[in-house]
Amino acid sequence: MSRIFINYRRQDSEGHVGRLYDHLATHFPKADIFMDVEALPPGVDFVDELEHAVTACEVFLAVIGPQWLDVTDEHGVRRLDQGNDFVRIEISLALKHNKLIIPVLVGGAKMPPPDRLPEDIAALARRSAFELSHKRFMADVMQLVNAIQRALPSRSCKASTSLEVLRRKEAALRDVRDDLVNAINSPLYRYRIDNRYFPVLGEGNADAKIMFIGESPGKFEAEQGKPFVGSSGEVLEEMLATINLRRQDVYLTNLLLDRPPDNREPTEEEVAFYAPFVERIIAIVQPAVIATLGRFAMSYLLAKLDLPEKNDKISRIHGKLIKARMDYGEIHILPLYHPAIVLYSAAQRDTLRKDFQQLKLFV
Repeated sequence: MSRIFINYRRQDSEGHVGRLYDHLATHFPKADIFMDVEALPPGVDFVDELEHAVTACEVFLAVIGPQWLDVTDEHGVRRLDQGNDFVRIEISLALKHNKLIIPVLVGGAKMPPPDRLPEDIAALARRSAFELSHKRFMADVMQLVNAIQRALPSRSCKASTSLEVLRRKEAALRDVRDDLVNAINSPLYRYRIDNRYFPVLGEGNADAKIMFIGESPGKFEAEQGKPFVGSSGEVLEEMLATINLRRQDVYLTNLLLDRPPDNREPTEEEVAFYAPFVERIIAIVQPAVIATLGRFAMSYLLAKLDLPEKNDKISRIHGKLIKARMDYGEIHILPLYHPAIVLYSAAQRDTLRKDFQQLKLFV
């Protein structure tokens, strides 16, 4: 998905935006720039698609020209006062999702006062604006480009580490596994022993940029001591292939590290017991992004980090990159549906595939 979203009104600033786009495209991949609602496929719910595009972006440019406030439709009704106005919808979504919004003033325009804006976008008036003047256009654009580059996370968001560091991380993960094997006070320890199951710590690159956290191991996973095998694992590998990754390129783990009876949902006691192990894994791997698979891992992590989305449902925020901070630095959280959803509803395959594309930023 696009990292830079350009919001504008054709009747007000189309020429300025075309010129701005051409210059931005010399500094950023064109695929990183979303400029036109006409690019949306026919037949889609445009509000849903716009929300997905806005939530996917890192920087939101609101281009404001001299007629921006007062453009009307054929009946003389101000466009900004209409609930189906694209410009208003996009800005409202960007504000709701706490995006970095940069008002870009063109054609000598001034920032609109809050009392002339609809209530849902009145906060736009408090954003610091950036002016593109006709005489200094090239110099102004370069300043804007620099500001955008500083705001965007790097593609990798994590420097490569040495072989020595990788080995140290692998050794640290082995220590966590040893502690898990010997955790006789685990609420699932007796069930593990009685059924001759293995604990399932995780698997993959100990220095991965991308970590996936699911719910809990299933029967096949517990029998093999490996996460995400069987049908769900096949779906996960299929989705990873869409962003040119393999299992060994990422780190896979779960919120519970032992299988609960009958694949039931995790209990509060179980989550409380295994959470410190998961937190140790995160601290060792230090991923740039954690993709939570399913509502349990999502709810736990968002609450742990005390993020504004902690009470949201997964149906609302799946596919949304959420900035957060760990002890080791900035990180992103990406709530995703669990791969098993495809086994019950084939129609969700496209949704999962689309949400996975967010991870391209970290490949």
